[in-house]
Amino acid sequence: MKTWKKILALAFGGALALSLAACGGAGGASSAATSAAASGDSSAAAAAAGDFKLVKDGTLTVITSADYPPFENMEGDEIVGFDAALIREIGKHLGLEVEISHQGFDTLITAVAGGSSADVAISAITIDPERANDVDFTDSYYDSNLAIVVLRDSGLTAADANAAKEALAGAAVGAQSGTSGEAWIEENLPSNSYTPYQETPDLLNQLRTKSIVAAVYDQPVAEAHVNGEYNDCEILTVIPTGEQYGIAVNKDNAALTAAINDALVSIKADGTMDMLIQEYLA
Repeated sequence: MKTWKKILALAFGGALALSLAACGGAGGASSAATSAAASGDSSAAAAAAGDFKLVKDGTLTVITSADYPPFENMEGDEIVGFDAALIREIGKHLGLEVEISHQGFDTLITAVAGGSSADVAISAITIDPERANDVDFTDSYYDSNLAIVVLRDSGLTAADANAAKEALAGAAVGAQSGTSGEAWIEENLPSNSYTPYQETPDLLNQLRTKSIVAAVYDQPVAEAHVNGEYNDCEILTVIPTGEQYGIAVNKDNAALTAAINDALVSIKADGTMDMLIQEYLA
């Protein structure tokens, strides 16, 4: 874990923004955050106070795996979706610009833990103890379950997760590498032939070619797929895992976690969260 120097962005009595050099070039809060703080927003006030560190001065540097609609996906050169819209709203509350880039899901936690290339990761990331060893998580912003997806002509039936285990015994199955779907397969189908895939489209394309019999991943994304581009597939069953998504933050940046939590409270209270859910997930 990288050790960061504390950044003081606002000098008492002088309103003079200071920037202290940090290991790896981290920057303090921006002047935009200072202006936002004057409006009384508590999360913007945290930014102005300089209590958290940023990879790039004045900017929240975000990474995501943009292959997971409706949470994150590419439209041309732009990353869109629920998570992308949410983190941009959080950026507004913090008085920061937001830069989002794509990388493989199984590298997100490591990158945030390293502390030099990204401030946060948002990508339908389930909060779990193993990941929490490496990064901190914000309060949860969405609850989800897993789903098992098969081809419509597979002939498989399952009333629940236990029945699905029986139906899939010994079958070739797949999930996205580093996900809770992978963890469920490893725990519940240990004798199966399992293949990890870097991105969800790869997973579903292998399902279509019958290289695997079933794919396990998040229910909201699975529903979007089978009701849209992958309508030759169907959900065999939903696994009631009761997962909660959180935003991953470097462990040395507790003030940023707190500021994002403040922003989430405001976004929920003013109706923005409901609006985003209606737009992207309803």
